[in-house]
Amino acid sequence: MPDINVAWWNLENLFDRAGHPDRDPDLAEEIENELQGWTAAIRNKKLEQLSKVIEMMFDDTGPDLLGVCEVENDTVLQLLLDRVNLPARDYKIAHHMSPDARGIDVSFVFDNNVLNIHDVGHQMILKRRATRDLFWVELEVKETGAVFIAVGNHWPSRSAGRYESAPFRMLAGETLSFILSRLFNEFDVGDKIPVIVMGDFNDEPCDRSMQEYLLGTRDADRVLNARNPILLNLMWPLMADEDPGTLRFRSDWNMLDQFLVNKGMLQGDSLVRIIPESAQIFRPPLVKKSNGEPRRFGRPMRGLDEEGFSDHFAITVTLDAE
Repeated sequence: MPDINVAWWNLENLFDRAGHPDRDPDLAEEIENELQGWTAAIRNKKLEQLSKVIEMMFDDTGPDLLGVCEVENDTVLQLLLDRVNLPARDYKIAHHMSPDARGIDVSFVFDNNVLNIHDVGHQMILKRRATRDLFWVELEVKETGAVFIAVGNHWPSRSAGRYESAPFRMLAGETLSFILSRLFNEFDVGDKIPVIVMGDFNDEPCDRSMQEYLLGTRDADRVLNARNPILLNLMWPLMADEDPGTLRFRSDWNMLDQFLVNKGMLQGDSLVRIIPESAQIFRPPLVKKSNGEPRRFGRPMRGLDEEGFSDHFAITVTLDAE
């Protein structure tokens, strides 16, 4: 039975170089100030730093499936993959250009030796200003033919204030819950199709958007026995860690990056099953500052550290695929 190693990582403003001729003029105007000094050389240094971490995942073998956010386009993501030195891997990209005003999107990277993509889909979170999409892919495990769905998320930020912006994340949770119900209706097996939801939700497992609107819980039995689709949040056990989070804001840890799975990932007869205890925050010493928080790369206009990586830690989990 093959294992499918899955990772998620917020890459922290992975933009192409400033002044790139293919950039949309409206986007170029929107991000002009924040990209001052973001040259091809600095971009390339960030790509090299990120590639080191991807190479280290799963005991230096890299992920089979990697979800990422805060990436401008598939071109710059391909530049990153070109620097990942894992000869056994044949990484491909699934990407959708969203209407996000800053041009940062959600994408998937998958090893074409291990997985096939059957289908892709996306749904915009509707609010007053264009925002990033929810993005999902239907994947087939090549060795077994088993199928599962992965959903990538980057929910609205807390920049306007955690509580002031909370309704936008509640809307995102409600939208995703609706999408999952719609997807289940498309499969003969309904909600038994295995689904893994991942992302930077900009809320924690205990927040209303995650529990009341997305219907996430820490109780696996509740997920298995529920009539309506709910999700098991795999990050709850990690909230007891000494450093319980993927991002540190001021002195507080925030568990913003999370994996959730549906009933189809928990049932014993499923062809793709989650290994719940495998979920972890990936924080090797290389990517940490002395106080334990992520060592971010930043930008020339705001605290550039060319030996940094991202302001988020990655998270990892393993699926058992018969």
